[in-house]
Amino acid sequence: MKRIAAVESFFSPEHRAAIEKAAAECGFAVDYFTQGHLPADQAADYEIIYGMCPPQELKAAANLKWLCCSFAGVDAYTDETIYPNPDVLLSNSSGAYGITISEHILMVTLMLLRQMPTVQEWMRRHDWSNEKPPMRSVCGSRVTVLGTGDIGTSFARRVKAMGAKTVVGVSRSGRHVDDAYDAMYTTAQLDQVLPETEILAMALPGTAETLKTMQK
Repeated sequence: MKRIAAVESFFSPEHRAAIEKAAAECGFAVDYFTQGHLPADQAADYEIIYGMCPPQELKAAANLKWLCCSFAGVDAYTDETIYPNPDVLLSNSSGAYGITISEHILMVTLMLLRQMPTVQEWMRRHDWSNEKPPMRSVCGSRVTVLGTGDIGTSFARRVKAMGAKTVVGVSRSGRHVDDAYDAMYTTAQLDQVLPETEILAMALPGTAETLKTMQK
């Protein structure tokens, strides 16, 4: 039977059951490597690897056909020389993290707006004086989301629901992708948007194009 190597540590019993069911339907069995490494003496047994094993371990996977990374970012795996052959398919898990990462962005945004690090220090010192720095709110703010994929749009929906005055999206195409956005711009128009921005959230892939955009 063909085999899949699942090189990750976060599998719950429910995850494993779903993976094994889908794999069996396609004629595969699944082996788990929860320490984040693919043993060199077993690597050639697998046609599919799911997870984020160290790139240098992939050469030993002589029969590898597909590396499915468990993260959205695959920067470390774009060098074709790390694979046993040039025909290996590389994919990411884009679309799997919209809720969790957008909630994290929202959490950090609120912490910054509400001066949470400073508040924690006041609490530690039992300082209840009235001389406090101003706190801001998402409600009524002008928000720009740079990168309107799954994560960026999930964040846009949440700040819109919290009463943001405007939510503007910026992407390569400038195409309107969701009703959460009041307006859409291309990355070439970013400089036009920034002067009107009070909260900037960046949800961009780790690519050379992204780096070029950030260096402008």
